[in-house]
Amino acid sequence: MSVSFKVLLSSFVLTAAASPGLAQTTAAPPLQYAKQGWTADERQAFYTTSQGSHMMPYLWFKALRRLDADEPFGGDQLQRYGYLPNEKSKLNPEGLPVGFVIDGKAETGYFGMTCAACHTAEIEYQKDGATQRLRIDGAPATANFQLFLTELTAASRATLNDADRFQNFAHAVLGSRYSATRTNELKTDFAAWVKQFGDFMDKSLPASPWGPARLDAFGMIFNRVAGKDLNIPDNIKIADAPVSYPFLWNASRQDRTQWNGGVPNGLYINAIGRNTGEVFGVFADFAPRKQLLPPHYNFRNSSVNFTNLQFVEEKIAALRPPPWPFPIDNDLADKGRVLFAQYCGSCHEEKRLPEGTWLTPVVAVGTDPKTFDNSQRRSQTGLLNGALTLSPPGSKLGEEAATNDILATSVVGALAGNAFPPLPRLPDLNGGVWLAIKKDLATLFSDSERAPNLLSLLEPSVRENVRSHVESRLANMYKVPGEKWAYESRVLHGIWATAPYLHNGSVPNLWELLLPPERRSASFMVGSRKFDTDKVGYVTTESPYKDGTLVVGAGAQAGNSNAGHDYTKDLSDDQRKALLEYLKQL
Repeated sequence: MSVSFKVLLSSFVLTAAASPGLAQTTAAPPLQYAKQGWTADERQAFYTTSQGSHMMPYLWFKALRRLDADEPFGGDQLQRYGYLPNEKSKLNPEGLPVGFVIDGKAETGYFGMTCAACHTAEIEYQKDGATQRLRIDGAPATANFQLFLTELTAASRATLNDADRFQNFAHAVLGSRYSATRTNELKTDFAAWVKQFGDFMDKSLPASPWGPARLDAFGMIFNRVAGKDLNIPDNIKIADAPVSYPFLWNASRQDRTQWNGGVPNGLYINAIGRNTGEVFGVFADFAPRKQLLPPHYNFRNSSVNFTNLQFVEEKIAALRPPPWPFPIDNDLADKGRVLFAQYCGSCHEEKRLPEGTWLTPVVAVGTDPKTFDNSQRRSQTGLLNGALTLSPPGSKLGEEAATNDILATSVVGALAGNAFPPLPRLPDLNGGVWLAIKKDLATLFSDSERAPNLLSLLEPSVRENVRSHVESRLANMYKVPGEKWAYESRVLHGIWATAPYLHNGSVPNLWELLLPPERRSASFMVGSRKFDTDKVGYVTTESPYKDGTLVVGAGAQAGNSNAGHDYTKDLSDDQRKALLEYLKQL
């Protein structure tokens, strides 16, 4: 290349870079992270640690193709469903999105989910003429879970039923091992998976979709445990009471959790229990069975990774609420502080209990009752008829029982099965359940002169103290306390980052939550990540999804009503602005 041509080329490149009409290739602003106390490694551990979810063999998922484009089903890191991308790394060698993992090795393991998929958010806002992105760990996702499940089912069925699609699928899965015999074996296995997965989705998913940022978590968990895992199809009901994803920071400090306040909380053993229920719901393998030896029921046959659940829960316990990233009017916020104490404090102030947890009032505030009503459903117990249950302790399940009790029996049975393996094996004191117990002992006896350890359980007084604590916390596991149609009232640290609001996500932003129900939007669009700093929530005039409009006012279907929670109805709008300013900086 001649010197004169090099000069000409350099001049053209410099001119193009400087000209607004040429080469508009300015890199997007780097992703920022809210300051929540995690290191980059801790964040990636949260995103990528398997909990034992087995949605489908990973090689099958990797080979699956989209129906609407000639691309791998997961080729865009599932961003078309609102899930967040995550770069390839040692912890994420296949480049899966946030909260999607492989349980095992890529060649033989299972594709599944973790809690990070539903509890990680990202907001977008404008600064200096450019779009900024802020990642908020533990915040509710804006993802469209039902659309993902529906299209995964459709793509799988099309792959099974279309000969050319299946041949391409088989070549991708089998690779150099491809043969006619192995292809036939694969088709048999794949057909069995498609049938059970598709049948479950057909029975579970509502005709009117949940839409973005919501799912019926309890309904799906009930269906998996009481329906699929017990092999009782009649126990599967339409999951038609969607809720917003709750935020995770400070969750470990609540004395109760779940939207209906139905699960005792505050100890690691409680946390590993509720997280076991979560993994059951997101496709863990679980097959309880009867046995001849006492206690005559075996709950050990599951894919739940209890050690990883404890590991992740310890990370979540250290997660801090995200600070408001925009300017605050401190004078206005001070006025709002007084109003908060007057109108909100009885339910939402930080009230510490003697045991170190925060009081979580469970009260009826006039909001939509369907989630509560659905949590009261009953199911056939099948092979668990006669199994011990904890409500009340020592009682047994009958032919029919509250589905809550079936779930609680399964969860507690799974925990006990992990903690106490069959003889001659000894308990693994470094396993997840025992790690939780040891940490709880250290907490329960933190004021004691006696050093807490497992050997102290041999002493009668210590053993009785532990028994009373455990019994009081587990006896009502998955039982709904208090008055009818009651939901939990959490401490509101970081509440600005958790739109949409109310248990069912029927109020788009904090400003509307402070309005009387009749002044709230009768419908709005969900799924955008663009943040509205004035009203404190996501922009509601656009959505990337066809089912992104949520009707919540008069005529809304059961489960979607935006009624209730009207404690600030008598405030003026100026007072509401002051209260909103205070809520931003909590």
